[in-house]
Amino acid sequence: MKKIRCMKDLEIFSALDFTERERIGALARKRVYRKNEFVFREGEPADAIYLIKYGRVKLFKVSGEGREIILDILKEDDMFGENTFFEDTLHTMSAQAMEDTFVCSCSREDFAVLLKNPQISLKIIQLLGKKLNDFTDQVANMAFRDVRGRIAAALLSLADEYGVPSPEGITIDIELTHQDIGNLVNASRVMVTKILGLLKQEGIIAARGQRICLLDREKLAEAMEAC
Repeated sequence: MKKIRCMKDLEIFSALDFTERERIGALARKRVYRKNEFVFREGEPADAIYLIKYGRVKLFKVSGEGREIILDILKEDDMFGENTFFEDTLHTMSAQAMEDTFVCSCSREDFAVLLKNPQISLKIIQLLGKKLNDFTDQVANMAFRDVRGRIAAALLSLADEYGVPSPEGITIDIELTHQDIGNLVNASRVMVTKILGLLKQEGIIAARGQRICLLDREKLAEAMEAC
């Protein structure tokens, strides 16, 4: 079995020379998290930075009433746990593998050394800026759209991140239950099932097991705005 190289081959470190990348490889800790296994839970000490080599991780919070809200779904090359950069703190969300996922991590102290490189620091700033924009878009989606619009927006966003071309359209290459989608858009599973059923009847989407195929992206965009 081919040895998996951890961290040093990730895009965020592409500007480093060979020696610097080898050093990163030596600092990194490696672990495979099985499907549904937690990388960390909300309230636990935040003392490491994580990067995904392969697989999927969801970031989520649980309300006081026990309702799960998915904040993000991460893929290969994505970083998380970045609040560790700033201060001694606790995790403000939970991270859980959605499938078997290979995660590289290193301590805050080790990563602080890497941040002395201005090119890496710039990429980190860009990454954090993108995350802030994504969360802002998510909040706006919740505030200004009805459930149908929120579901349409979520499907379009997931297609941008995880879409794979197919003869019918674009298939979102993640297994998503109706409850997962509900957790993404702050809606009940029953409402999600109803709206997905209507979108299927209208020929806008199709279901392929637990994967969704976008048959008509233009009409889905119209559904997103018709709130």
